[in-house]
Amino acid sequence: MTSTQLRLEPSSFPVLIEHTARYSDLDPSRRIGRDALVRWFEDARVAVELDTLGAELTTRVRARIRLLLASVRVDVLAPLRVAGRYRIGLGVTRIGTSSFTYSYAVFAGDECVATGESVSVHVTDDGPTALPDTVREALSTLRIDGPGSERIDRGPSRLVREAYPFRLDIRTRFSDIDTNRHVNNVALAGWYLDALAELHLDVLGYPTGGPLDGLSPSSLQVEYLDEVHYPGIYQLRVGVLGTDETTVRYACGLFDGPRCIGLAEAVGAHSDPDSTEGDLAAGLSAFAMRKV
Repeated sequence: MTSTQLRLEPSSFPVLIEHTARYSDLDPSRRIGRDALVRWFEDARVAVELDTLGAELTTRVRARIRLLLASVRVDVLAPLRVAGRYRIGLGVTRIGTSSFTYSYAVFAGDECVATGESVSVHVTDDGPTALPDTVREALSTLRIDGPGSERIDRGPSRLVREAYPFRLDIRTRFSDIDTNRHVNNVALAGWYLDALAELHLDVLGYPTGGPLDGLSPSSLQVEYLDEVHYPGIYQLRVGVLGTDETTVRYACGLFDGPRCIGLAEAVGAHSDPDSTEGDLAAGLSAFAMRKV
């Protein structure tokens, strides 16, 4: 159980937002995709900040001060389908000097079907800066108890491009950029999911229609180390951290030349219970992270 799976009751959250699933949120499994959940968290976060921070949001824009996302995590606990309505619970678990942490839960009725968390950093053109007192006071009204956010291991090899055996080149699209004029965090989360799907295709022999549904990761954590711009071509690298009887752990790195500008980790099954042809365990051994 991860730290984002500890608060499973709607009453635990100071904010509950009604959210209707859209057809475009579905992935090939006919369930809500992981990148769609990252978008749901962004929608909830923006709505709460506009409502809670109010005029202070305008003040930040005029002062060229922004809130940038440093990391986001999503854990899928049960299938999410397009039918029915959902509620997104949101609270603040940590308020630091220049950053703070949101915790999320997605409820179908009273059942928690997904959890997540994100870290936002208050920045100016010169870098991270202290949160204004008015922002800290507004955020304190959303406080809930919870453990600290879990960081991705940033050991030296995780920042080296050649440590990841699998490579996927990605060209940014104009539709990827947001109002901050950089590639949006939801689009970047989708890049990591694309890279995992490409790895699965490589192991399975490129079946028509893509990899099997049961191989999609149930957990995805992304850390944004630097802004990603348009236009540009970037390398997304993937390696396998390890496997057990049922699951596989992936490490991902996004590189601008040799420089690492993003990290991700994911956990998923290495076999599809509905298929006898979707076992990845043996094939993934060739993509283990390298020592550099």
